[in-house]
Amino acid sequence: MAKNEIIPQTAELSRISKGTRMTGLMTSSADIRIDGTFDGTVYTKGKLVIGEAANIKGSIYAQSCDIWGHMEGDIFIEDIVNFKANSNFKGNLKTPRLSIEVGVVFNGTCSIISKEEYSKHLHEVPELNKEAAPKPAAK
Repeated sequence: MAKNEIIPQTAELSRISKGTRMTGLMTSSADIRIDGTFDGTVYTKGKLVIGEAANIKGSIYAQSCDIWGHMEGDIFIEDIVNFKANSNFKGNLKTPRLSIEVGVVFNGTCSIISKEEYSKHLHEVPELNKEAAPKPAAK
């Protein structure tokens, strides 16, 4: 019997436009582009693009990520993260592969991890792992 797994579609894109401010948990099986302000946790099975005007505080979990704007917090990447010129990062990064262009401001730590370690980090986040979330008390 086949697993009912959602596979990201290349034509699908979730977007937070410049001037938009959001707080909370954002999850998607499609790619995400953020050009506005986001405070919270972002999870995607696809690619996350943080645009030049973006300002993000919180945690990111993604298959891959291109960062053009500002990010403060923790980044967990399954495949590769690309820091583009003039991007600004402050926090902790865990990824198997990393690319940093000249002109990036990087203040934080970087750990090179395996894809298995990425999966382990996902299971440690209650918001992303229904099994780890507290269960309601039985009546």
